[in-house]
Amino acid sequence: MPNTPTHDFLTIATSLLMTPSIYSILRTAEIVQSSAVIVTTVIVLAHNISGLLFSPDLDLDSRIHKRWGILLFIWKPYKWCIPHRHFWSHGLILPPILRLGYFFGMMILLIFATEVIARIFGFPLPEIHQSFAKNIIDWFVTHPIITISMALGFITGGAVHSIADWVVTGGKYLWRVLFVPPGQSARVARKSVPSSIMWLFNPFSHVHPDHF
Repeated sequence: MPNTPTHDFLTIATSLLMTPSIYSILRTAEIVQSSAVIVTTVIVLAHNISGLLFSPDLDLDSRIHKRWGILLFIWKPYKWCIPHRHFWSHGLILPPILRLGYFFGMMILLIFATEVIARIFGFPLPEIHQSFAKNIIDWFVTHPIITISMALGFITGGAVHSIADWVVTGGKYLWRVLFVPPGQSARVARKSVPSSIMWLFNPFSHVHPDHF
């Protein structure tokens, strides 16, 4: 698998390539310049945040966790529940949105826990978690274009990571099959993981990519 610096490079590089392309598509669709700039910016920012902070590799201990600093602990339940390098972490469409929803839910839970602890120690707080959740949901509902743009950026950011993993897994398998000496080819081929792409799309697939 590509390492974390490689994934970071791919995330940033693809965002730079996406920027003029998205803007050109929006302008071709006769979207006004100011709106095209805003939508492009939101997609590109979400793409980078998804790849650099909400990486599919949050399903295992990795450098990505350290980027969360004191909030690292909120991803522990995610790591325990999500199968290692499976559809629910590395799939192309739903998993990036799942991670965003998980983060949103954990923030509400964290605020609620703070309120409960404060009450136990005699410092009653208003139910901030409810207003926080309502305000966030209302904002998304009243800004559908920005919401869709954010979702698209999160999907592309995660997809770049997952596709890179699949390409390397497939290349590794083909290398073993094509270039291993004939006397060892059968043994190595049996040990190799098939370059199936089904784990990107099928939540019930048992095919996982391997690390080098």
